Amino acid sequence: MTRALEIISNEHRSMWQLTVVLDELCKQLGEPEEQPDAELFGMIFDYIEHYIERVHEPKEEAFLYKAVLDRTSEGNAMIAEFKREHAGTPDAVARLRAQLKAVVRDYPEGAPAFRQALEDYISMMRHHIMKEESDLFPLASRVLTDADWDEINRAFADSHDPLFGESTIAEFRALMSRIVNQAPAPVGFGLVAEVKPAADAHPVLLLVESLSSHYGRIQALRGVTIEVRQGQLVALVGANGAGKTTLLRAISGVQKVSGGAISFAAQDITHARPDQRVRMGICQVPEGRQVFGPLTVEDNLRLGAYTRCDKESIADDMEEMYSMFPILKQKFRQAAGTLSGGQQQMLAMARALMGRPKLLLLDEPSMGLAPLLIQEIFNAILSLREHGKTVFLVEQNAQAALSIADHAYVIETGVTVLSGTGSELLVNEQVKSAYLGI
Repeated sequence: MTRALEIISNEHRSMWQLTVVLDELCKQLGEPEEQPDAELFGMIFDYIEHYIERVHEPKEEAFLYKAVLDRTSEGNAMIAEFKREHAGTPDAVARLRAQLKAVVRDYPEGAPAFRQALEDYISMMRHHIMKEESDLFPLASRVLTDADWDEINRAFADSHDPLFGESTIAEFRALMSRIVNQAPAPVGFGLVAEVKPAADAHPVLLLVESLSSHYGRIQALRGVTIEVRQGQLVALVGANGAGKTTLLRAISGVQKVSGGAISFAAQDITHARPDQRVRMGICQVPEGRQVFGPLTVEDNLRLGAYTRCDKESIADDMEEMYSMFPILKQKFRQAAGTLSGGQQQMLAMARALMGRPKLLLLDEPSMGLAPLLIQEIFNAILSLREHGKTVFLVEQNAQAALSIADHAYVIETGVTVLSGTGSELLVNEQVKSAYLGI
């Protein structure tokens, strides 16, 4: 089997795994006392919409289907059927989402119809997978030339392709892991999802109101208003030059503001010094890491705790950082400037956490990192949220940021133009077009 067909088969296994989870959830819909797991359903629908539609199907159509159609008419009807099923996926998932919303609201009313719709979708997906494997793969293996396969394999193996390269695929691995963890036994680990309080149950920790800031005559922020609630992960996404870093610098106090106000824990800090803000509990992980290169990893961590005097607690926190980022323990005597980019990012995050922040500001943590390291960094960010840390994440990688955010904002040329939950913005047409390449 060629490399391209191996990749497709691996993706088919993940897709089949989703159908197994959906099948088990269907069975639970027949039990009146079992409310549907809206969060788990939502994650599955997100995976279908943003991975299968964005990564899996475009690869097949652009390369494998096209090559077979160019070589023979033998598979015309079959490939036409596959394309119709691909084209119908967005509407099918949208209908399932609408039915899920109604069932959650009116349960058990609507459950039988929702269950039937799920069963129909599962059947279609499984038939599609089996027909590709049993009919299309053998046909392609028979009619395509070595030159055809070289081109297809190169395309599928291109880890830098912005549409479906490794960096894109890496964004979805954590989501699949969450699905498997939360899926009911015996098809998953059956972890009970944490019940999240409504947004209003979280007090506002940071409030930025009508904030403006200038670099000379150039206005970088134009009346920005955002709020970050305690215990939540809030993301700010936007293109280069949109004002993301300027906003973080203004919150930290290293960028002067020319209008508006910033309050933290109900205190006005608009004109407070940066060191005062650190002592209040605002710590930033700057863009580009900015570790103290000549100093050791251990010394960098100690500097993160420079406002603290509790030596025993500092030692305990250092061990916690080493537990969170084991590579730092291995290199604790090494100069920070000799670490790789990913290791420096881990050190920068650990250094900020040593200050025991009430609010952690993260500026472009994925910038310049390899895909697998990006996944590790975002897993660490998720872990912080799950442990109750309040995080304000600024990130150009909109897909990754929105997929983990409780709430999010979109900033353009210094103005916040959209806001909503992370999942809402992921399916917003404007966001999909401008930032997700969909």
